[in-house]
Order: sequence, then structure tokens, then C-alpha cells
Amino acid sequence: MADATGPVLLVVGSDAKRLQWLTHHVTSHWPDAQVTTAPADDAAALARLLPEHMPDAAILQVDFATEALASAGLETLAHMLRVQPELHGIVLAENGSELAAVRAMKGGAKDYLALARITRDSLLTAVSEARDRQRAAVSVAYALLTPANDLPGIKVPGYGIVKEISTTNFSSVFLARSERLRRNVVLKVMNRGSSPRELDDAERFQREYEIISSIAHRAIAEIYDFGALPNHQYLAMEYIPCGDLRDRLRNPLSVDESFYYLRCIAEALRVIHVFGILHRDLKPANVMLREDNSPVLIDFGLARRSLDDAGTTGAGQVLGSPYYISPEQSQGHRVDARTDLYSLGVMFYEMLTGERPYTGRSAIAIMAQHASAAVPRLPPNLAHQQALVDRLMAKNVDERYASADELLADLGPLVAAVA
Repeated sequence: MADATGPVLLVVGSDAKRLQWLTHHVTSHWPDAQVTTAPADDAAALARLLPEHMPDAAILQVDFATEALASAGLETLAHMLRVQPELHGIVLAENGSELAAVRAMKGGAKDYLALARITRDSLLTAVSEARDRQRAAVSVAYALLTPANDLPGIKVPGYGIVKEISTTNFSSVFLARSERLRRNVVLKVMNRGSSPRELDDAERFQREYEIISSIAHRAIAEIYDFGALPNHQYLAMEYIPCGDLRDRLRNPLSVDESFYYLRCIAEALRVIHVFGILHRDLKPANVMLREDNSPVLIDFGLARRSLDDAGTTGAGQVLGSPYYISPEQSQGHRVDARTDLYSLGVMFYEMLTGERPYTGRSAIAIMAQHASAAVPRLPPNLAHQQALVDRLMAKNVDERYASADELLADLGPLVAAVA
């Protein structure tokens, strides 16, 4: 049964028959859908249509038969994202491949559909998911920016909110436009309150600013501004529009690509560890990807300096993602650089296999496996990497790599073709 409310779509391409096929399936499923088509080579028309229609998603045909055609299609995507940074772009690929999918996602696409395998159901699923995500984001952003229960909406002088990225009861993250910098930034806004939880969160927020601002390195997101308002604190930092490693992992990685990310993230950890900083929340969602595919560490809200007296997580307090948390962190024990390397090992396993090493019905069940379950075996075709995974994910910290430098020495030179 068709959904009640149809999507608003912008379809960009030159294959009239394909556009007609796509439009037919969308409008037959959603009779009230709004589908606008446009040629890919008319930049002025796209610049006008995007803000005029504010689509839930844009579907862009890209032919990967030649480098020239692929580059032209991806440049069109880049142009649309410059006009409307929050756009949910879906690449409809002709003559595509795994490498084409990588290029599309790296170029800012949120979804990738291969023409050779596309079906009516897969098309409608992609459109439905895009519509639901876009409208949920708009709804939350409006709720945050509209006064409710006599509380003022969140407004930060000098910044225009573009869209909400994530939110909790205590903080929100927005894509925003900086009037001073004339560029998009990530704006993190923290509520200022007097409860123990709010005071603790405010301390972590202040610490994140201090940590990031103390490091100037391409592998660490750049910070632009920090300030306080009567009811909020805010932090403006670099916006990286090409997505994160979590998005990238939706498509399989080759072994070489997995090693590329492993090495680059290890180099980023080496940088923060040199500054005496532990990340403590390393996971694919906290690794953004630049246009050249190089990783950038973000979200230092749980980070601590390794020489702090608070080197332990705290009795009864467990912080971090249960899927990537180290055994010692899950048990509230003292942590050091090897804690981040364990989380990197979990990510490396996921990059190689496409699966997380441990799953369960609850966070407690997953963390228990990190603490006591055997390191999972890689499939036979990846058995050569088992020793590396075993050492990164060793339960006993003394059996892990002692530092990122030691891991990097083992990995050897970066594979230039992948980089």
C-alpha cells in the first residue's frame, strides 16, 4: 500500500526514457509525488530549481563508462551540494562498479543505485528513506528553533541554521552558515543547566574545545569559535561534507582500502596521543572523510588528557559506544593509548568483513563480549590479517600494540594507489 504523503524529487539526467521510467514508478506509488526533471548540463536551472522546490532528494544519473563522463556527473553533484548543502543526493549509476560507488559516496552522495541491478522496489525504498530522513530532520530543526513550553528557541548570533544533524536532551548539532567566515560550519550547542548531569556535560564540552583548539593538524577537525549565551554554550568547527566512515562502510571495502583507513586513522591517533590526549570514543561515525578520502577525527567530547588524574572512566560510569569500547573501558578501569588502538582494531575487523565483531540484545551483553569473548576469526580469504586483528583486539592491554607508532611501523608504507 502506498504511503499517504508523496516525496518531492528533483531528477537530473539526459536519458529521457530512464527519467520517464523513474517518474512513472514514483508517481504510481505516490500519486501526490512532485517530480521535477532537469538536464545535468544546465547549472543555472539547477541553481534555480533547488531552492525553489526544496526537494526531499535529488536523483542524479551518472555514467561511469569513461572518466570524462564520470567527472562531469560528479561535478554536477558537487555543484548541487554547493547550492544546497543539506541535499540528499542519490546517484543512479550507469556502467558503475564498486569503485564508482566509492567515488559517489566520497563526492557527497547519500545513496548509490546501480542501473544494472535497480528494481522498482529498490528505487522506491531509496526514495522513501530519503524522504523520511529529510522530513524528520526538518521537523526536529523546526522544533528546536521554535519556542516551546515558554522556553526560548536556540539562536546563536552570527550563525544561520541550515539543518539539524543530531540532538539529545542536553545538546544539539547543526549544520550552520557562519556570517563571518561565509562558509558552512558544524555548530554544537550545549544547554547550560545546574543539574549534575548538565554540569558534567558542560565540563566535557569545554574540554572538547580546549582539546581540539590545542591541535593544528589536517587529521583533526579545525575549530573556529567558542562562546557562551545565557542558556547555552556553543562550539563552531570545520564542516566536512563528504560523509563519515560509517556511511562508507555501507559498501564493501577492499583489503587495500581497509589498510589505507587503518593506517590513516592510526596516524591521526598518533597525533592526539603525542599531545597526551585519548579519544575514548573512536568509531566509524567519528571519522569523517575529506574530498581526497583522508580521514578526520571528530567528537572529542569523551576525550581526556592521558596524564589527568581522571584517567579512569569512573566507578559505575561507562562512556563510549558499546560496539567499539575496549574491555578496560567497559569495566571502568584505567585507560591509555592502547584503549584507542583496541577500538581501531574493532573498526578494522568491520572494514575487512562488513560486520561488527560483537553484537547482542543489549549494550551490557555486547560489552561483556568485549571483556571476555574470544577475538572472532576472519574468513579464510582474510586469514593473513588475523594476527594483526588479534593484537589490536587483545583483551589483555599488555598484549596489544603499545602505541600508534608501533602499529604504524608494522604496517609499513602507505599503498599509494589506494591513497
